[in-house]
Amino acid sequence: MTGFIQINLIRFYIKYRKSEDMQTRALRSLLKISQVGSFLHASEQLNMTLSALSMQMKALEAELDVVLFDRSVRPPRLTPIGRAVVERARDVVGQENALLELCSQDGNLAGKFRIGFVTSAAARLLPDFLENTQNNLPRAAFEFETGLSVVLQEKVRTGNLDAAIVTDAEINPRGLKQAILRDEPFVFAAHSSIASQGLDTLIEQHMFFHFMPQTGIGKLIASAMEQIDRPATAATVMLDNIEAIVGCVKSGLGFTLLPDPDVTRYSNDDVVKLRAPNNIRRTLILVTRSDNLLAKHLDLLSSQFGAKKLGF
Repeated sequence: MTGFIQINLIRFYIKYRKSEDMQTRALRSLLKISQVGSFLHASEQLNMTLSALSMQMKALEAELDVVLFDRSVRPPRLTPIGRAVVERARDVVGQENALLELCSQDGNLAGKFRIGFVTSAAARLLPDFLENTQNNLPRAAFEFETGLSVVLQEKVRTGNLDAAIVTDAEINPRGLKQAILRDEPFVFAAHSSIASQGLDTLIEQHMFFHFMPQTGIGKLIASAMEQIDRPATAATVMLDNIEAIVGCVKSGLGFTLLPDPDVTRYSNDDVVKLRAPNNIRRTLILVTRSDNLLAKHLDLLSSQFGAKKLGF
């Protein structure tokens, strides 16, 4: 039976080697389904419709002449032969990744990779990354998604992402290789009309705009604000959008505490920045699995985000 699986996978590989999409696309989809345990979740992560993924799996079953999924249960689950094909498919996809590595020019990356960005950093980092990779890594293609640091890290560990940019506040380095991209200080920011009153007055009398407490940035902000003597009755507004927060600050509605580059990106000359106490800062880190193809090229990949920016 093992030989049967291997022969049919080879036939499948040869038949589709000249297709527009990479010949192992269906096998990669099969691996994704096995990882997440759901056609629906797999289709979302693969940017496919559910019906397209289902048709792709039926075509794969027809080509291999086996039943990969037991569809009498919901969600469909792998059959015993399906589980055996998954194990062989991992070998095929692994060999293809190795082939892409071998065929890369001048040590550059070749292939298709999925990168995650912590939401608060995507707007600043993604444009430079796209421009640099188009010029420097023409044989590499990238897909992107945004999310919370802890979610992105888990997707890297499970193979649903090849790499991700996360914050150090929630980094768990187990099994991950990492490179520092940015080290960013936090600043208080307020409109000049109220900033002139001084930081103590801002903290005591004005509304505070707090970015998502459940995120890496939000936890750092919450920890810093807990160390400040702020009246219990002082108003706080929680928002999940940095641009909206800085917009409120520009209107003179209150003050905020955010990484300096985020304030600079969305503010204007009317916004005053004040150094945060205790030198609070956040570090953006690029992570990938130690056994991922990108682990060998982490320095090359991190250089596509531009020079590290450190300091106040």
